[in-house]
Amino acid sequence: MSPALALQVPTFSRSLTARLATVLLTAFPPLMSVGMVLVARAADAAGPSAAKLAPYREGTVGEAVAALAGQVVSVVALIGVGFAVAWLVGREWADGTLGSLFALPVSRARIARAKLTVVAVWAAACLTLAMALVVGGLMLADGASLTGAVAVQLARVWVAGLLMAALALGFGWVAVRSRGYLGAAGAIIAVTAASQILAMLGTGAWVPYIAPAMWAGAGGPEEAAAIGPWSLVLAAAFAAAGCWAAVRAFAHARLD
Repeated sequence: MSPALALQVPTFSRSLTARLATVLLTAFPPLMSVGMVLVARAADAAGPSAAKLAPYREGTVGEAVAALAGQVVSVVALIGVGFAVAWLVGREWADGTLGSLFALPVSRARIARAKLTVVAVWAAACLTLAMALVVGGLMLADGASLTGAVAVQLARVWVAGLLMAALALGFGWVAVRSRGYLGAAGAIIAVTAASQILAMLGTGAWVPYIAPAMWAGAGGPEEAAAIGPWSLVLAAAFAAAGCWAAVRAFAHARLD
């Protein structure tokens, strides 16, 4: 393990932010996607919430779970990974430890890449576990509905989640520019809200923070079919640019 990674791995793994985000990324998708569908299909699912739960009664249990998972995973990946990278990068200013990095025999660019690598590997592991739990929960609820088509949709949700996590790494740049994690936290909330508005306006196919979620079925099958490969390529390119910008900004950060 490189010195930069050896420094960042224990820092991240011992933090409360990482632990809370781990619970969000791993537990929330199976609980929401499988749990909400089962609640919606319960015999006593009536009252004020009946209208909201109605869409989850359509199709088989597997189809409903896969459709809901597309919405949940995309959101938690952006928010959970965004807050994690914002904390790991922004803590250097919040905790006043940035100055000590100048004395290390490791460049700040390497430290920044190590921060993003740690968060990326952690996010991939959490999302993979989350999707495994979704599949396991679906098999317990109604294994017969786990058809080939449902499995393909769940695999698409997993890929979309990884892409949203990669996009969230760009919030590290905001943390550097705002000299802390509070500015990045505000940016995450703003992007999430703006994405909802832009999706309702029908421009989501060419918005990097929306296209993967729509492709995963967050907006329904018609919107998912409208997402072409170039929309995903644009999102991947935007994610790469965000990571590059975060590393470059951290490498040129100053104490004043």
